[in-house]
Amino acid sequence: MRCSAQAEELGEPMIGSVDVRRRWLLVEDRSHWGEKAVRDVLGSAFEDGAKARGLRPLLIRHREGPPEADALRRAFLIDTVTREIAIRTIGDPVELVLDELADAPIASFGDPASEPIFLVCTNGRRDACCALRGRALLAALDVKNGPATWECTHLGGHRFAANLVCLPDGIVYGRVLPADGPRLAAAYRTGRLDPEFLRGRSAWPAPAQVAEGELRRELGLAGVGDISLRSVEGGDEAAIVDLATVDGSVHRFDLVAERTEPPRAISCRAEELEEPLHWRVTASARVE
Repeated sequence: MRCSAQAEELGEPMIGSVDVRRRWLLVEDRSHWGEKAVRDVLGSAFEDGAKARGLRPLLIRHREGPPEADALRRAFLIDTVTREIAIRTIGDPVELVLDELADAPIASFGDPASEPIFLVCTNGRRDACCALRGRALLAALDVKNGPATWECTHLGGHRFAANLVCLPDGIVYGRVLPADGPRLAAAYRTGRLDPEFLRGRSAWPAPAQVAEGELRRELGLAGVGDISLRSVEGGDEAAIVDLATVDGSVHRFDLVAERTEPPRAISCRAEELEEPLHWRVTASARVE
């Protein structure tokens, strides 16, 4: 059984499964992507350094092409907190300097952009589920969103394929069917999201992602900006999260981290079974 089918059959929760990355770097690359595509193109030192700095580097494309197609390529730098996007044309990825990408103002990277970006992981060399489910979603999105839709390399969470990322907010959806993709993209363009498919937002730690999903269901909030993160306290086993809503109220959530049973393969390529870690809300209250 494919990892995505098994996770769905087991009812594994998706919320809180997004790696924390405040900034995203998208580099256009039309080559054939291997299992470790980002490392192959940007180098291991860059990939490791980006992870340590909270930067998510991905390769993106509209379609594969010959090597000469990348003589000039676009690079996008996105900050999911300030919601800024900047675009630069480069001749070689070595032009990208990690310190500038992680710390410098977004405006200094390149020309500003305001059009939303939609990413779908299709990296089948990394996991078959991303190719099988991702390409169907990509085709459905491309019909109405055209240049705003890109296929991308490994996002993480392939057992939740098909995965859809909405930038500049860093909203990540999982288990998106082709019939749902255009609707989710259209809603995002108007500043709305759907908690049913929500895995989380990349700027927030996992406990805060889970608390947001709980609060949205409780209050029926669908606006992307309806909830903001006040604070997260705690460690690896327990956390306290304060979220604020648009009406000025503050809601506090107590959460604990638990292993999910039974053990399962978290990817189609996994050789060992794992019990994924998930956060669960144990108590909540309005505090302001």
